[in-house]
Amino acid sequence: MLKMFTAGKVWKLCVGLAFTASVIATPTMGQKSEVRQAHSFASTQEMMAKKVTINGTVKSVTESTLTIVDSEKAEQTISLDAKTKITKAGKAATAADIKADDSVVIVANKGEGTLTAVTITVS
Repeated sequence: MLKMFTAGKVWKLCVGLAFTASVIATPTMGQKSEVRQAHSFASTQEMMAKKVTINGTVKSVTESTLTIVDSEKAEQTISLDAKTKITKAGKAATAADIKADDSVVIVANKGEGTLTAVTITVS
């Protein structure tokens, strides 16, 4: 019985199995990568679609909201939260540092009927 499994036959069997495994595994690995890339691309698009940039002039400000008149003369109220990053003259600032008639550029997350500021740049 052992004569049937010579070193040459065992070698050929191993090479054949390795080849078969590589033929089966290679296309499957490519599909998983394409699925991950497509999912990542879709997630990035969704995140970008939810962000808006608004240029305007401050009408009023509180600790939790900023009301501006945008470039199309429309009044918009944007919510502020603990994650909102505010800069004025290139330095970190707070909502208390924003004054009426300041020019601002706001990047905000757009929710259902609400805008929440991510960043506010005061100039």
